[in-house]
Amino acid sequence: MQKDDRKTAFSKLSQESFDILIIGGGATGAGAALDAALRGLKVVLVEKSDFGSGTSSRSTKLIHGGVRYLAQFHFKLIHEALTERQRLLENAPHLVKPLPFVLPTYRFYEKPYYSIGMTMYDALAWRGKLPSHKRISVKEVLKDFPALKKEGLAGGILYYDAQFNDSRLNVLLARSAAKEGAAILNKTELVSFQKKNGKIVGAQIKDQLTGYTAEIKAKIIANTTGPWVDQIRFKDDPRTYPVLSPSQGIHLVFKKETIPCNTALIIPKTKDGRVVFIIPWEDHVILGTTDTPIESVSEDPIPLESEVDFLLQTGSDYLEKPLSRSDIISTFAGIRPLISPEGNQDTKSISREEVILVSPSGLVTMGGGKWSTYRKMAEDLVDRLVLEGQLKTKSGCSTDRYSFPGKEGYSDNLHSEIQKKYKISAENANRLQNSYGGEVFRVLGEKPKLLLKGADYFQEEVEWFVSQEFARSITDVIARRFRILFLDLKLSAKLVGPVSQILTKSLGWKESFRKSQEDETKSLIASLSGTYATNRK
Repeated sequence: MQKDDRKTAFSKLSQESFDILIIGGGATGAGAALDAALRGLKVVLVEKSDFGSGTSSRSTKLIHGGVRYLAQFHFKLIHEALTERQRLLENAPHLVKPLPFVLPTYRFYEKPYYSIGMTMYDALAWRGKLPSHKRISVKEVLKDFPALKKEGLAGGILYYDAQFNDSRLNVLLARSAAKEGAAILNKTELVSFQKKNGKIVGAQIKDQLTGYTAEIKAKIIANTTGPWVDQIRFKDDPRTYPVLSPSQGIHLVFKKETIPCNTALIIPKTKDGRVVFIIPWEDHVILGTTDTPIESVSEDPIPLESEVDFLLQTGSDYLEKPLSRSDIISTFAGIRPLISPEGNQDTKSISREEVILVSPSGLVTMGGGKWSTYRKMAEDLVDRLVLEGQLKTKSGCSTDRYSFPGKEGYSDNLHSEIQKKYKISAENANRLQNSYGGEVFRVLGEKPKLLLKGADYFQEEVEWFVSQEFARSITDVIARRFRILFLDLKLSAKLVGPVSQILTKSLGWKESFRKSQEDETKSLIASLSGTYATNRK
């Protein structure tokens, strides 16, 4: 939706009555909007910033059961996540891919010990189609992960999970919901709730781009704002109690030459008691994550010095060549929206299972969970909304077999056709295949133009982001449509101008707004660079 028709859309919202209003457009909110629309419900989704701008774009990029949950006996959560893993591999094959992992062993008893756990992991994925785990030799381990420390290495375990593009899947969920009839708005903030006899009957929302407001009537309202669920709950009832126990997880990004690897690596033992992953991603390598309890929630969380040091030390303990700050090319941090009504502040021990709370006014809040189970969480949430709102549906949940845009026309060899048609590098053809799937030729057209000389990104992609994927800011484009902000901060800075030019033309920006957008993005890039610049060589 272009800037000039947002007022029209807001006017229509005030004139209609909806079954469900969803506040928050991360994985759960966008997933619930799609589910509700497919059931024939009239739904509107509003997102204060951008789809996936919070936790949902800052994950470890894994769709997995969670190997570490085996030790916590969370078998139900693991089975559920592994079932969802298989569904996503089938429903969005361009965005979700199988990924082999090496679990290294350095003591004689570790290989049989870990093998027992992985046998259980395989059993919990009994309907899955990924290969089962196997024990591998030292030679095989080093072939898969050449960067691994050789001293004392006794072999390892090879197993499979899946990797995905988190923010692009989030945007695809919002696109799909809109395609199925939902009203979808980002850059739209909740101002207040409207009540009748103590029950919520609607809400006032504000377009942050135009300042226009609308009053939405809805039979039931869902709060899926992740780290901000308490802020929304306090708008409903200032006397309510906080239920969020937020923690921060950060990731460091490196060039692939710094950590040569053909598979991912799981580090099973760390000083803070959780596992750490080293994962190839978008022709780079990411190292993460941490679990740091925090007092306040930021829209753009910044990695702490202590977190950077922890990951560098943890990675160096397992790598032949130690890591230093000078090796880091980007960082990103996300906030886990962990729900703990009991006030438990030990975030590592809080269950990642979903939590649904219903306030006396009828506000339905969902928190907890993880990306891997977003679809099941959305299903459970819509089931609860239907119950609480006494809604009538045309059908039950069907998202378990929903094919996402890009699946049609996709194949694992599509990159060859892309490379041949556009005469581009194999690396860029792979990126395009895995970003757009079968839609790639619609996105690029016949003769795509480079955004910047020497950078394999195209002007037509940015135009597609605006017209089809709700992009409304420079950061929307370079952070969540492209993933450049998460991969290469220097390149991100170079692309601010070219991206700004296209958005200015497409959205009719005034000069003052264009400049403020550029300054805001440059400031974000500078703050991210500063988190690891200290003591760089």
